[in-house]
Amino acid sequence: MAKKILLGGLVGGIVAFLVSGFFHMATSLGEYGIKTLPNEDATLSMMRTSIPESGLYLYPGADMSHGNSPAVQAAFLQKYKTGPAGILAYTKEGGDFSFGKLLLNQFLFSLVAALFLAWILGLTVGATSYASRAAIVFIASLFAACIYALPYWNWYRFPLNYTVAYIFTWSVSWLIAGLAMAAIVKPRAGASA
Repeated sequence: MAKKILLGGLVGGIVAFLVSGFFHMATSLGEYGIKTLPNEDATLSMMRTSIPESGLYLYPGADMSHGNSPAVQAAFLQKYKTGPAGILAYTKEGGDFSFGKLLLNQFLFSLVAALFLAWILGLTVGATSYASRAAIVFIASLFAACIYALPYWNWYRFPLNYTVAYIFTWSVSWLIAGLAMAAIVKPRAGASA
């Protein structure tokens, strides 16, 4: 069974990587809801001088230097209501954009995820059919969407069209990977499911 789990994880990782790559390269689904900055040069220049270090920034921020009093909360809520509000993953220093390295990392993420899912399929193989094993992988992708993609939409206002496209591309990618994995991680010939 260990060989089937390893092979199923490898194949699942490759399939999920390739299908999600297709969605990003051959369709516009990977860019739904993403816009470029207007007046980018001026905005980036201002960011270089105004934001001292790389980090994850949430704005508006609450001034907690005086504690979390009702006045601090009221000031934050007013700033939030007035806007702008958002989250910024900011890297101050430039660097080389290594597309190959980023693709390799993405593949490794898919591979690790597929190995975990193949392990789960191996644990359940004696009590599942091909369809239910494929469904386990698909349902796991929906679970991931509920705990990762939806909270970003909820708390940080990620665009709804981006969130829906993100969930769709990953769920379909993992559904197809699950079909392949379920065919590999299966009971021994002659064993009943």
